[in-house]
Amino acid sequence: MPEKLSNIEELYDKYSKRLFFTSLRITANSFDAEEAMHDTFIKYYHYKQKDDIIKIENWLSSVCIRKSIDILRARKKECEFLDEIKTPDTNGEAISGSTAADDIEESTLQIEHIKQGLEKLPDGYRVVLSLHLFEGYDYSEIAQITKMKESTVRTQYMRGKNKLIEIIKSR
Repeated sequence: MPEKLSNIEELYDKYSKRLFFTSLRITANSFDAEEAMHDTFIKYYHYKQKDDIIKIENWLSSVCIRKSIDILRARKKECEFLDEIKTPDTNGEAISGSTAADDIEESTLQIEHIKQGLEKLPDGYRVVLSLHLFEGYDYSEIAQITKMKESTVRTQYMRGKNKLIEIIKSR
């Protein structure tokens, strides 16, 4: 018999801490954990077959774990992308004497270069790159959203990424 809770607030009160800490163990970041937890409740709220859920706690945990893993994947893709476009200083050697403030300033500049480069991309490339790198969607989800074939999405992503790298490196 499916477990019933009267409203979303009751559900949140009962399971939010457990979901948050489950996600925190996976993401190791409180902001990401909170995002995964909230996304889980949003998914439950919009889920059409709530009556088919036998054990709400298990369903919520499963969704939260998947959301947390998706966040990790998105973070990894973002880091790989930033590493790929980063231009090495002094033949790849780190500049000595740099401070945390210098690193933050450099990161901010890199993000601005990426944003400016994205603006110069054709719409198709920009949409696919944004959805994949920054929103964390996989190729099949992007294909559904954009009504393109998955192979087209992959091609758009690779071409867009290469074009963005060219734009950023030409600065």
